[in-house]
Amino acid sequence: MEKVKKENYFDFIEFAKLNTCNTVYPMAIAEGVQRGDIYTDSMEKSRYALFWHVCGFAYLSGNPMPEDLDEIYALMKNESGKNPRRFVLESKAEPVAEYFREKEDIEEHPRYGFRLRKLQPVEKIPEGYELREIDEALLSRIEGRIVPLNFWNSSTEFLTKGKGYCLIKNGEVAAVSFSAAVSSKQIDIGIETNEAHRRKGLAVVVAKKMTEYVLSIGKEPVWDCDTANVGSRATAERVGFEVVSRYAYYKSRQ
Repeated sequence: MEKVKKENYFDFIEFAKLNTCNTVYPMAIAEGVQRGDIYTDSMEKSRYALFWHVCGFAYLSGNPMPEDLDEIYALMKNESGKNPRRFVLESKAEPVAEYFREKEDIEEHPRYGFRLRKLQPVEKIPEGYELREIDEALLSRIEGRIVPLNFWNSSTEFLTKGKGYCLIKNGEVAAVSFSAAVSSKQIDIGIETNEAHRRKGLAVVVAKKMTEYVLSIGKEPVWDCDTANVGSRATAERVGFEVVSRYAYYKSRQ
């Protein structure tokens, strides 16, 4: 497995476009919008391409052989001890699923892929909350698992290339929706609600605002979530998305 030099990333655009479960993350790397690594079996005649986003999501395109999957498995397990970040492989390819299902030290988690059917009307902002675009001051106050700085290399990179919105109450960030991955044609929407402010419809408000923004610049909004995440699915459907695909991600057991 070869690590592709950054000056050659654009050569893997077609592999990124052909990914069967997600294209925005691979394209974000190949187009140079966001940081990440690309691996392949051979620069001369590639069978496959592996895209590893700065957030830790990885995507496999093409036709890897079993020996290629062995190398990807070693990367997933961090056998070298040198991984700079987590490695979570998303795939809907059955040969990949069969390979990793045989590994007792690998977890499989099913996910939904959504597509926007029709953006629903904007909902009223609950009393006491203020909707604001994310700026540098707000960015440093956003906390949680799905937050901008887990998907971008730096605050400057996010503020330059990304976009997001927050609901604020008494100076506290209550909910946030933002561009987790950006390509020339798509934007993946990330969302997080402060635990103290949940079950108030805040996620729907910020998600609709972010979706409006994506549509306003002529791009396609992307939404994915674990099948067990009933809250994310409910929010997506209230915004106007519908489930159109199902795949899985694989990661090392802790």
